[in-house]
Amino acid sequence: MELAARKSGVSALSLKWIAIVTMFVDHTGVVCYKWLGWTEAYLRMRYIGRIAFPIFVFLLIEGFRYTRDRWAYLRNLLIFSMLSEIPFDLALTGWDTRNDTQNIFWTLSIGLLVLMSLDALWARLERGPVSRFLRLPLSLLPIAAGLAAAEALETDYHLWGVLLVVLMFAGEEAARRYSVGQFARNIGAVVGAVLWMALYDHSHGWVIELYGIVSAAPILLYNGERGRYRLPKWFFYGFYPAHLLALYALQDTLFKQLLT
Repeated sequence: MELAARKSGVSALSLKWIAIVTMFVDHTGVVCYKWLGWTEAYLRMRYIGRIAFPIFVFLLIEGFRYTRDRWAYLRNLLIFSMLSEIPFDLALTGWDTRNDTQNIFWTLSIGLLVLMSLDALWARLERGPVSRFLRLPLSLLPIAAGLAAAEALETDYHLWGVLLVVLMFAGEEAARRYSVGQFARNIGAVVGAVLWMALYDHSHGWVIELYGIVSAAPILLYNGERGRYRLPKWFFYGFYPAHLLALYALQDTLFKQLLT
């Protein structure tokens, strides 16, 4: 009975598939904008794409909590940050403006560094006599550093990307104080994500990220299981630069056909 209960819900593997499929739809819309224009088809693809980022951030936090080696996890993110930059520039930002924005792996890498810094800080404070008074003000230092780094490097989503990592992690941490259950932590992460969506849209003066509220459903159903992997773990890292190269090749092919 317990085994059956563990298998119900959505696994981490299923979340990864949802995230990469919705990301692919989003990026297809970006690449095809010059043919679609500001049409309903283009907007729908961008709305679907809003589902991906909160799920990727949720998976980042899960990886932070359960990976055997956080430094190896960070190394992998940084490796694919570098491998993805040229495909990202070619497909999404344009080669001429390649220095304007860096790919999402850089954002996730900075977010992971912030979480690692917070965890190390809190571990040291636990041994001190005034930890509960210092925890919040000192925690603002690595958070501010992460936000500043993302903004200075102009990573995808800029400081807002790192802020989503912080808010979803904070939501999970708050839930952990009241319950050890996975569902409670899922709720905390979703609350952080929805708060971020509202703040992002309010600050930008339009509604776009709130379409990502659909991501709340699979995150809430997450059961804490990895899922059965039939593909190597590198597939999900490599999909990002690979699909960008494929979209760039498609874009280049379509452009040449239109000119002939």
